[in-house]
Amino acid sequence: MLLDVPFLPRDDYVTFLRERSDRLASVHFSLHDPRVPNARQRLGAAGAIPDATADVETVIRGLNRLPGVDRFLLMNGRMHRPERYFDQAGLHRTADLLERLADEAGLTGVVFADGYYLQALSDARPEVCERLEAVPSVNAMPDTPARVFALLDLIAETAFRPPSRLVADRALNRDPEGLAALAHGLRSRHVDIRLFLLANEGCLHQCPYKPAHDAHVALVVEGLCGDRTFALNRDLGCVRRMLEEPGHMLASPFIRPEDAGRYEGLAHGLKLCGRNRGADFLLRAVAAYVEEQYAGNLLDLMDAMGDLAERVHIPNHGLPADFFEQVTACDKACRACGLCAALARRIVERTDPGLPGFRP
Repeated sequence: MLLDVPFLPRDDYVTFLRERSDRLASVHFSLHDPRVPNARQRLGAAGAIPDATADVETVIRGLNRLPGVDRFLLMNGRMHRPERYFDQAGLHRTADLLERLADEAGLTGVVFADGYYLQALSDARPEVCERLEAVPSVNAMPDTPARVFALLDLIAETAFRPPSRLVADRALNRDPEGLAALAHGLRSRHVDIRLFLLANEGCLHQCPYKPAHDAHVALVVEGLCGDRTFALNRDLGCVRRMLEEPGHMLASPFIRPEDAGRYEGLAHGLKLCGRNRGADFLLRAVAAYVEEQYAGNLLDLMDAMGDLAERVHIPNHGLPADFFEQVTACDKACRACGLCAALARRIVERTDPGLPGFRP
């Protein structure tokens, strides 16, 4: 299957992608630039890298080494400071950046999660926005034709072009009927939109913390509070639950590299995430999904669960041959079912014996 992968401008990683460009549908990237907040915390002591202009220039040079590959800028912060929606000078600064990326790097479009900000940008600089696609973020949870149509209607009210692709809600990876309904419903009205699936995020199935988590990240990115997001997950949320019951990791709606072909006919490709984990992680993850096999620790391919990779080992080759059939046919009542919990007790290894609360 074709892949949408994170882009980082490190030379060896760009060369690696260039050599596999026949498997790439698109790349997505973020900028350490306050003009385009995204759904990840910025790096650096001040919340941004010291020279954002230099970073943009590096990204442009790297993107131009990937001819024929669509390029999408992540502008997928879940919300913005309220004053940003009405800050005309700030909106024009953002539009200037988008215009530069379109002119110098062939930017295809933006990935958004905040409809208010999309409309504000469109109102401020329609002549720039009409050059770019607006692609709904997977964080908008596009899980039914009705929800997708509502998102497309929102985009149609702006100057942005309609999207050429859509990433379905993660939960549909384990819901064949729901995925088929979305694929067929989308094709019935928008045959030109390609459907992708997010393969390696690795968070809880139907994560009940995600809306609050996305909001907390946005508050941090907007500089409204300090960053306690990992502490929240470790002490009160998903990380705590995964360590207490590693079956939650197997119930996560990831797609193993070996199972990618099972989605042929429904999806056009897979999206990989993990840009904050760096180029070494991406070299390993992209290679595994290109080759559709991986023999190591499954967590070494996962983004959210990757924080646990040095403490927990899930042998990807040790999962049963019918793993895909089992986790896509169940009713997702995990506490009552116990299938993933029982499997975890058989194959998951704890590599940090001091980790509290883990039950092997």
